[in-house]
Amino acid sequence: MNVKLLKLALICFYFIGLPAFNAGTSAQDFIKKQNHFSKENSTRPQTDKLKILAVMVNFQEDNDATTYGNGKFASIYSKDYGSSILDPLPHDKTYFESHLTFAKNYFEKVSNGKLNIEFTVLPDTFSVSKTMRNYSPSPGSDDLTSVAQFAQEVWTKADQINPGFSFSDYDLFLVFHAGAGRDITLPGSIGNERDLPSVYLGEKTLENIFGTSFNGFPVSNGSFNIKNSMIIPETENRELESLSGKILFEITINGLIVANIASHLGLPDLFNTETGSSAIGRFGLMDGQSIFAYNGCFPPEPSAWEKIYLGWAEPIEISSGEFNISLAAKLAATLSDTVILKLPLNSTEYYLIENRQRDVFKDGSKINYISNGSVLTKTFLKDTTGFYSYDIDSLSGVIMDVDEYDWALPGNGIVIWHIDENVINSMISINKINNNKTQRGVDVEEADGIQDIGESFTTIFGDEVIGEGSAEDFWYKGNKAKLYKNIFSKDTRPDTKTNKGANSLITVKDFSAIANKMSFKVVFGDSIIKPIFSNTFENISANYLSVIDEGDIPKFAFVDDGDLYISDGVLIENSFIDFSDFKVASLKNNDKTYLFGCSSDKINYLVENGTTLEQGSFQIQHQISSAPVIRKNLNNKYDLIFGTLDGIIFVYDLESIATGNPLRRDSILVGSEFMVSKISASADVISAIANSNMLTIDFTPLPSVFFSTDGSKIIFTSDYLKDIVSSVDKDGLTYSVILTGKNKIFVLSDNLQKFSFDLLDNNPVSSISLADIKHNGENYILINSGSILKAYNFAGALAENFPVLQNLNQDLYASPLAADIEGDSKSELITTDAQGNIFAFDGGSGKLVDGFPISFGKQLTSQPVLYNYKGKTAIAGFDASGKFSAWTISSIYTKPDWAEANGNKQNTSFIPSASNTNSTNEFFPVSRAYNYPNPVYDGSTAIRYFVGEDSRINIKIFDIAGDFVAELNDDAQGGFDNETIWNVNDIQSGVYLARIEANGSSGKSESVIIKIAVVK
Repeated sequence: MNVKLLKLALICFYFIGLPAFNAGTSAQDFIKKQNHFSKENSTRPQTDKLKILAVMVNFQEDNDATTYGNGKFASIYSKDYGSSILDPLPHDKTYFESHLTFAKNYFEKVSNGKLNIEFTVLPDTFSVSKTMRNYSPSPGSDDLTSVAQFAQEVWTKADQINPGFSFSDYDLFLVFHAGAGRDITLPGSIGNERDLPSVYLGEKTLENIFGTSFNGFPVSNGSFNIKNSMIIPETENRELESLSGKILFEITINGLIVANIASHLGLPDLFNTETGSSAIGRFGLMDGQSIFAYNGCFPPEPSAWEKIYLGWAEPIEISSGEFNISLAAKLAATLSDTVILKLPLNSTEYYLIENRQRDVFKDGSKINYISNGSVLTKTFLKDTTGFYSYDIDSLSGVIMDVDEYDWALPGNGIVIWHIDENVINSMISINKINNNKTQRGVDVEEADGIQDIGESFTTIFGDEVIGEGSAEDFWYKGNKAKLYKNIFSKDTRPDTKTNKGANSLITVKDFSAIANKMSFKVVFGDSIIKPIFSNTFENISANYLSVIDEGDIPKFAFVDDGDLYISDGVLIENSFIDFSDFKVASLKNNDKTYLFGCSSDKINYLVENGTTLEQGSFQIQHQISSAPVIRKNLNNKYDLIFGTLDGIIFVYDLESIATGNPLRRDSILVGSEFMVSKISASADVISAIANSNMLTIDFTPLPSVFFSTDGSKIIFTSDYLKDIVSSVDKDGLTYSVILTGKNKIFVLSDNLQKFSFDLLDNNPVSSISLADIKHNGENYILINSGSILKAYNFAGALAENFPVLQNLNQDLYASPLAADIEGDSKSELITTDAQGNIFAFDGGSGKLVDGFPISFGKQLTSQPVLYNYKGKTAIAGFDASGKFSAWTISSIYTKPDWAEANGNKQNTSFIPSASNTNSTNEFFPVSRAYNYPNPVYDGSTAIRYFVGEDSRINIKIFDIAGDFVAELNDDAQGGFDNETIWNVNDIQSGVYLARIEANGSSGKSESVIIKIAVVK
């Protein structure tokens, strides 16, 4: 551990006869600020043996008031305290061996025998060339250069006075130095202490100090170099001045030694390394609370995460369903018992649950110690005067062993750890994994409902109290904490949400009473949203994902760098090399399942008929540049369609391909200078976009072209096309919706431009989708723009209650999916953000659907898919960790409007006409005339209205006194909500009346008056 100036701000009472600590004092009361030196992040040892070499080092004698003692061993005490104290004199080889015996016993027990420590303490002390202050960092400095130079001198001198010694036999090198450590601050300190901080200097830290050429401190015997050093004081005891004279504050170095060895093994610090505040309390090892538990005599066992990280434990993982769990305390466990349970929240976050008991054997705490050369044992049946975590007056000598280290815990019961690998992986190299109290990498879910470990509180008397963790932070039946409910769920305090606020779908409840074996229930999912599977496929990602079979055991196809994999979500069933450069297209027809991919100039296909799988391919001598599309044509036959780099759209009879004699139905010549990049197909229309090769130095976009089946062109100059989707209106007319690189939407039909509008957004939009979200006869254009979800009708008017802004803090990924998951005949919009959260919004109200968001864990590598899972709508996706996960998200299944990338498994990018149950036959309905936002605070407001036929709109605006203010004129498209923008930059605050008059193409004329409030 890099114990970085563990400043111990003692709460002392200067009255005769009173001890240094009162009954309310704890380790956290004196752990304030720690140096923020970089975490070493050492490589964990590959063997189960750790050999430590220790030396005893004096400084040159001094009379420096800023250091304890005069630089020589045994000089920190002004009188002989005898053997009744902790760390009594003499501080010699036997004394330090006793402390290392504690470390040996500790690690052998907590690792279940997986780590055995051997040690050697060289018998002779020696002195370095300078006084202590010369090796100590300046007050407030994080620069460890002087400490590293001290280590360098120590090992150089140790080599000189021990010629021929085999340093290469050892792994870890420890310097015990005279004096106390600069790890605690006593009352009256002015902050100018020049003692040495207790630190672990690993190879990375030393390299940062001495330069990249550093290869260790050389020794004369062989070619071995020493590449690490632990710096530990002879004791942390020191004298205090009180009204009755000098008193001795006793705090020993066992915890420091253990924590620094753990740093060498690779454990990061788990306290807040910027403030020194506790983050996990006395629930694990690498926290100041534990290091100085029982005044440094013995820390608790490492947490479940620390043991797993060091390879000393393996959790039992469960991820779906309902379970009755029995969890045993480690010392009470048999081979068949579960000791650590792992519950994944998503691909990067999980809970670790363990049963921690202070006294498994119900025989009290047995303390083995050495005093006056004799090894003795004391037994404490309970915490009592002289034996509390903050009061150890009943202890003496050097503590060498404790029968149960978890006696140092603050209580008994179930401990739930929230682990966030995203935080750990991003912050471990700078040793800050628990510095953000709202997103810790290793966090205790405090059962009392108050996450107060490390929090600072001021009492009514002005005293500062630091939250340290208590018995009420354990989970157990009978917990008397006011907020405790004996259940841990999305609605409790604390809750089971991810660190980003997503619903983990985990409930842990019905904890039993405190015992060596405790029980509880684990439930994954709520009444609707339930996990189906979550599996990691090593070295496989998914550029494209599709559903190819929605039977009782669904089948998925995913493409990773051209290779195709077929999976049921649990196992990879088949794989095919170089199958497709794009998302595959699939079709189930006449009991056969067809799967098509395009790679270079080749069409690859698979045909599954029962248990028979046929694979084949054919070449077309043209470089294919678009995903394959399957559509059912007007002759009730299936076509396979794809485009090429040299501007040709090919149409093949689908079933003929599998016979080995592919029949080409048609080829549409676009032009050799264009690349066909996207195709959208309905039964009677093939729409496509084609882009110029754009071989220009200045990257100025060249014209792009939209093509229809008759070969006619519509040219969009100075822009390029990004996506195309299509739909049919209630009259059977096909519409193509095109997204351009300049965030402009064009809506075309019969090769005529019907609508166009700007998305008015600085965020680039990558793709669009379509859905029936209102059930009013219109399909809506759906886009993700930065962190905003928008829905437009074809005329360019935002759908009512859109855009969606709530709960979205991260950029959204790809384009939304859409399906009716609430059973109200309107599609909900389902989208994911850059952190892998899944959101579902009601298409009518725009509100977040209950139970969302849920979380994949990391950003998805491909657009997720919706599919039918046993009569319920399910979602599946691949995230950047390589985990493939799926959930049911509704209690019903209704065919989605937009189920995956390109709309569906056939890649048609097409949806049929919307239902018109909620449509109106009125020419100019009053209820659909309003403005938003209202009130208007800045800029402009949109005046919205519906007309049943193409109309000329006149809007006259008056103030409340009837004076004319403005007039607006516009053309409105029949059958759509339309909008006219009123700029209010020059308008004063007040209430205004807007008279909206519609004059239809048939001669109809109607008007309505609405109120508009302007507030500035």
